[in-house]
Amino acid sequence: MVEGPEKGRTITIKINGKHRSYKENLVEEGQKEDIKIERLQEEVKTEKWDNMSLEESAAAKETADDDSFDWILPEDTIETDLKEYKIATQTKKTSKKGNGTFGQSFKKNRHKGFLTSVFITVFFAILLGTGFGFIMLKLVITENSAEMEQPVIAEPVAEEEVKQPEGSETAVLQPLSTFVIQGGVFSNIEAAKQIEGEHIQKGISSKVIETNGQAVLYLSTASSIEDAKVIGNQFKDKGYEAFAKPITLEEKSLEGLLPAEKKIINAAPTIYQAIAEGATEAATKQTLSDANADKIAAQIESIKTIKEDQLKNKGIISLNNELNHAQQQLMAYKGTKDSTALTKVQQHLLEFVSVYQAL
Repeated sequence: MVEGPEKGRTITIKINGKHRSYKENLVEEGQKEDIKIERLQEEVKTEKWDNMSLEESAAAKETADDDSFDWILPEDTIETDLKEYKIATQTKKTSKKGNGTFGQSFKKNRHKGFLTSVFITVFFAILLGTGFGFIMLKLVITENSAEMEQPVIAEPVAEEEVKQPEGSETAVLQPLSTFVIQGGVFSNIEAAKQIEGEHIQKGISSKVIETNGQAVLYLSTASSIEDAKVIGNQFKDKGYEAFAKPITLEEKSLEGLLPAEKKIINAAPTIYQAIAEGATEAATKQTLSDANADKIAAQIESIKTIKEDQLKNKGIISLNNELNHAQQQLMAYKGTKDSTALTKVQQHLLEFVSVYQAL
């Protein structure tokens, strides 16, 4: 007795919005294989599936083995499925094309990114180069400026000049009586100074000394009133106004002196008188005797060893310098009989008188 096939279960599948029903029949294992092979051959011949379609079929086969039933589809259903599959395949191809477009886009973007990187690299290279260039230029300019503007290095000042000891000595500046040849009296100090400069340029000794609110112009000194008149006549012969007269400089007390300064103050009047006698002899007799020369040398010796760094009072320093220079010029005249040296002697003596009065 042959049994009929068992009633199979009905499965409804919705494809493209339409319901289709398939009967699921259990078939013996041998028949299953034959049907599958024939179906696969039909599909290969009709549609020329690619390797991916075969893999999907094999996967479907394994699924069928596991469930122990086969799909029996009508012919029109197969055609529909194949058509559906073709569309799906085309969709995949489209997606491949899409992948290709993305790849091309990526290549374009990568090309643009490469150009951007090159531009940025070049830009920063130029920027860095310009920056280093400006830095080097600034360094060169700074070095040149440093060479051109060399700092002035102050010479070290001797400690004795900065810290002079306070003098404790007191000295009396003796009254000084002398004779002079006066060249004029002026109420305007500037006018007197102008004439003084003109006389000196012409080789005439001159010195303006302010006395009692007046500017008095002196031309020379002398050791006596008679000698002053003789020398005055010499100036008149040259066309200058001259008047012989005696003057006396007042006594003064000076305090806070250093020992060397006190020594100069005490010796200065005597030294001046000795040099004035020698200068008067030279002016009236055109010679300097050995006796007067030795007397002057002996007097000047007492202050000749005093150095300027032992003195701080500017007036006393000037007195010391004027006496020393006058003695040197007088000795020069003794040896040469040069009238220019004698004029310089008288100029130093007039400067001494001016400083002595100002102390």
